[in-house]
Amino acid sequence: MNAYSPYLAIITGLIELLAFIYFFLLFKQSESNLKSIVAILFFLSGYQLLEAFNCMFPGHPLLVRLSFADISMLPALGVYFAYLSAPVESKSQRYITFAFLGSALFFVMYFLSRPSSAVLMSCQQFFATYAHPDALYRYYGLYYQLGMFTMLIMALRNLIYTEDLTKRKLIGDFIIGSIVFIIPSILITAFIPQFSGSMPSIMCHIALFLSFFIIKALLREKKLRVLSLGFEIEQLNIRL
Repeated sequence: MNAYSPYLAIITGLIELLAFIYFFLLFKQSESNLKSIVAILFFLSGYQLLEAFNCMFPGHPLLVRLSFADISMLPALGVYFAYLSAPVESKSQRYITFAFLGSALFFVMYFLSRPSSAVLMSCQQFFATYAHPDALYRYYGLYYQLGMFTMLIMALRNLIYTEDLTKRKLIGDFIIGSIVFIIPSILITAFIPQFSGSMPSIMCHIALFLSFFIIKALLREKKLRVLSLGFEIEQLNIRL
């Protein structure tokens, strides 16, 4: 069994954290859908750095549970982004989104308050393995799987009905980024025994692809805003 190496988690976490800080400052006055997708970068970086710390300096059970509290927000944020990307207000999507946001807050409190909710078992190579003695954890798995499925279905639906090309590109990048990390994560943990019990760790490492597509989309948004601002200045100069 190879010793754990924290470099992948640290480098990935720092890239995502720096991207979060940059885009948070850039889009802090922007639409909520952009801010929600920026927030995903923060929670992805949080898990990476917490896992590296837990595996480098084991013996801090609260931080292990904080890792799971952190990633509990990801499905809900994905659903929230999909909801905000709808071309028109949808009551059904709003109720679904509230349900997932409420569930996320419940599981955050669950992991922070229950000492037996998440236990670090081992750290191998670049991933961590956990145990969850509480029976309630099976509902957390259901929440996570439903959240991933729901955010993709809602995003696909809104992509189809959105006519705005800029919004379609943003939603499309989110969908592609989600698919390229969800499917490999499921296949790896399902068919390779070595990774059994390591789904959160594997998913968050492969979610680097999601981060790439989010950063790509946000950079495009920045470019479009710069071009739009330049055009407005040019039109103002013409009038003057």
